[in-house]
Amino acid sequence: MNYPITTKTDFSRAEMAAKIDHSMLVPYTTEAEIDQFLHEVRDNGFKVACVNNCYTKKAAEFFRGTDIKVATVVAFPFGALEPASKAAEVERSIALGAGTIDIVSNIGAIKSHDWALLREDYAACAAAAHGHGITIKAILECCYLTDAEKIRACEIAMETGMDYVKTSTGFGTGAAILGDVKLMKDVVGEKLGVKAAGPIADYQTARAMLMIGADRLGSRRGMDILRGCPDSLS
Repeated sequence: MNYPITTKTDFSRAEMAAKIDHSMLVPYTTEAEIDQFLHEVRDNGFKVACVNNCYTKKAAEFFRGTDIKVATVVAFPFGALEPASKAAEVERSIALGAGTIDIVSNIGAIKSHDWALLREDYAACAAAAHGHGITIKAILECCYLTDAEKIRACEIAMETGMDYVKTSTGFGTGAAILGDVKLMKDVVGEKLGVKAAGPIADYQTARAMLMIGADRLGSRRGMDILRGCPDSLS
């Protein structure tokens, strides 16, 4: 699959909703909040609901019969699992109903420049996901990395079969910035998608991320983004 940079300069509410992985990942989320979130996803045109593993089955059952996918985050938010354990979590998430997977990279391996371990990390998880026909994203957590480290991680993501690279968990010291999205897209080109993630909170920021190279957006502020779309304002 190819992931070209969009040529659009504005996005309708429906177009923007289809680009957003609407997320509910805070650790203190209640059952009532998850219920509200799932209805929000279904009723507002989002195509992906991103949840922690413990809510994967509930979300998958709620969306059964629709085209909405459940994205489950793996090794979240630190990425500090060894490869076999991380791949096992991928497998379990898919068994529970995940339709796409976001894994947190082994950030310590990247900072140590232990590229063999990062390669093992990515390859094991990509194989687990692709064995079920499921797409997978590697979260780099760019706020902790140098540009050289981001570039090398993106290269290894391409080499090991990842489908996307993603900027952030939203729980590090920084979230998506335009410079990181551009850098990552420059490395992966059309071979991989780029997901800009974190507290992207308004339409203008979301629009800028898409125009500079993001293919998907991850945010808990999806409703705020939609409220700024041109056809929501008219």
